[in-house]
Parts: sequence; C-alpha cells; structure tokens
Amino acid sequence: MAKTGWRERIFPGELDRAASIVYFLGAVVPLIGFGLAVDRFALPTLDDRENELARIAALVFSGALTFGAFLVLRGLVHTALARMKRDNERLAGLLDWSNALGDAEHVSDVLASATARAKEMGEADAGYAFLKCDGDELPALAQSVGAEAERLYAAHAAAIEEIVRCSIESGRPVMRISSAGDVATAAVPLPANSVAQGAVAVLRAGSEPFGAGELGALATLASMSVVALHNADLRESQRNFFSHVTDMLVTALDAHLGFHRGHGQRVAQLANRLGRRLGMADQELSRLHFAALLHDIGMLKVDASQEMSRNACAKHCMYGHRMLSRIRLWRDLAPIVYHHHEWWDGRGYPDGRAGEEIPRESRILALCDAVDSMTSEDSYRTPLGLDAALAELERCAGSQFDPDLVAAFVQLARDGMIEIGPPPRA
Repeated sequence: MAKTGWRERIFPGELDRAASIVYFLGAVVPLIGFGLAVDRFALPTLDDRENELARIAALVFSGALTFGAFLVLRGLVHTALARMKRDNERLAGLLDWSNALGDAEHVSDVLASATARAKEMGEADAGYAFLKCDGDELPALAQSVGAEAERLYAAHAAAIEEIVRCSIESGRPVMRISSAGDVATAAVPLPANSVAQGAVAVLRAGSEPFGAGELGALATLASMSVVALHNADLRESQRNFFSHVTDMLVTALDAHLGFHRGHGQRVAQLANRLGRRLGMADQELSRLHFAALLHDIGMLKVDASQEMSRNACAKHCMYGHRMLSRIRLWRDLAPIVYHHHEWWDGRGYPDGRAGEEIPRESRILALCDAVDSMTSEDSYRTPLGLDAALAELERCAGSQFDPDLVAAFVQLARDGMIEIGPPPRA
C-alpha cells in the first residue's frame, strides 16, 4: 500500500509546480528585492530625492509583482477548482448511472445506457459499444448513440475499429487524433472478467484530445458496466430457462388432460391483449403471460378421469399455488393462479374473495379463461361464437367478472383485436 503524507497534493503536479513558481516570484522575490533596496539606499532626506524615488520605484515594482502573482495564482486555483468540479460531476453521474442500471433486464439495455453515458461524460458527438463474442476474430459494433453516430462511423470505421482493437488487446485506454485533425477518438476496454471482450468508444469532431480525467472516467464506467452486464446476462439465462420449462409443463398438462389442448396459450394471448389495452407495464405483462400459461398447472395433480366438480376445481387452484410458490422464479405467479376462480361478488373459490381484494391479474385470467372455454371447439361444452361470448360476459359483469375488465374486453373485441380461431392440434 502506498505511503501517504506531505507529498500528497490537492492539485495535479503541473498546477503544484506553477503555483510554487508564482508564489516564489510574487512573494519571495519582491521581499528579497525590497531588502536589497533598503540596504542599497539610505532612508531619504529632504535633500536626497534620488534615493526617495528609487525606494518608491522598488515599492511599486514589488507591489505590482506581488499583485500580478496573486492574479496568476487566483487563476490557477480557479482552474483547479473547475477541474475538481468536473471530476465530482462525473463521479456523481457514474453513481447515479450505476444505481439506475441495477435493474437492467437485457444486455442490450446495459450497452445502450453505457454508451449514452460515455458520450455524455466525454462531451463527444457519438458513442459506440463493441463486443467480441466467442468465435469472432474482430470486435463487432453492438450499439451506437448520437445523432451523428452512423455518419461518423461510416466515415471513420477503419480508424475506430483499429483503436478499439488496440484498446482490447492492450487492456488500456487508447486515444488518437486523425491525421487530418478532424476527429478525436478514444476507446476503453471492458475488463477481462466481462461476459465478452469489448470496448466503449467515443468520438468528437475537431482536434481537441480527450483529457486524462475523461479517459479515467470512461475506464471507470467500463469497469462498472461489467457487473450490470453479468446481471443482465444472468437474467436472460433465467428467462430462457423459465420459458422452456414453462413450455414443457404446458405440453405435459395438455397431454394429461387429453382435451382443451392449447387452452393455456390461448388464454395467455387474450390476457396479453387485454393487459396492453389496460396499459400494464412490461414486467406486469410478463408476469400475466406466464401466469396465464400455468393457471391450470395444478390439474397435473388431479385425476383427469374424475368428474370436474367444484371441489376438484378448488383443489387444482391450491395445488397450482403450492407447486409455483416453492420455485423462486415462479413465486410471484402463485397468488395469481390461486385466485383465478374468484368471482367479483365473492361467490367464487377457493377463498371467496370479492372485488378489489382479488388480484387484478387473477381477474383478467378469470375473464380470459371463461372466454376461451366458451368459444373453444376443444372445450368441455358446445362452443359459442364471439358475439354470444361477449353477451355472456356482459350478463355476468358485476357478478362473476370485474365490470371494468368486461367493458375493456368488449371494446377490444369491437376494435377487431380479439380473434377466436381453431385450437392448435397435437
């Protein structure tokens, strides 16, 4: 660990040296000069005007030199403070960016955010992110930010890619100014423990180079991006696993029941369209989609040959809740599945909840589940047409179904957004 002490400086080394020189010229030299002047010339008398003028001249020169030194030193301090302010603003921006990026869901989101922040921090005209994945010989452009990004990249692609390659291979920031002096480009590599080799690059018009502070901030940003990239990559892997296992379970459920094939997918499609009409956020829509696919998963524990009584149906809600709540990735789906047979007026099951006590996603599933059951050719009842199904929904609004959801669904159907088609065949 490096020792600390009097050698540590508040300002960069060149400013320290300049301040020392200014102090010496503005304070020490005038004092020495004034001392020599006093020693050289006796105190003036009324008859000795030459010595008096010499002493006045020495005083004026010393004062002017001291005041000039003060102005120069003041300018140096202001420059140092402005640099410190810029560095603090970069640090604050990095911290804010890091906090905001913690919940990024996709690798592309992380790259887009990092590239935009790099462009902003470097006061650049364009920002780029490059990734070198397995099997790639050269890093490929993965993200660009800036109104002029595409044009500048097309004009300087070879130079930018060479700087990025050098940065990745050396593991250090690289900065160059074009031979024509029209653009300055800087690239900083992603650390070696990133999900893939890559670099963040910034480009700005003109010959002004990127300073050490800007390159340092870009390197810090690249290091901080690694954690967010790892988290986003992990989330994508979880979603991939989540989707495949869900498809396997839905297929197994269709095979177990032997009828109503494709019911989960159709309910999910209807629920997704209704959820979008209601303005649900992406995360809510995702949860609704998977809950719709798995809303009958508890039927895997019910004998398919037995009569579907109210008691058996109530059990499948409890079985589904129990199965999903034990798995961390599906835990949020469990309450939705558990309550999807509740009625708006409280006469449903398993808990007899009513109105707003029922989760909104469960109310949506209840409606969409009923629509598919009424209209599907592969259901346990004679299928209805869409108009007849809508009429049934309106008849049961306020009793079985949430009246606001019924109104939204009916309007969706009248807008031509609901299609009732044949079920998928095995």
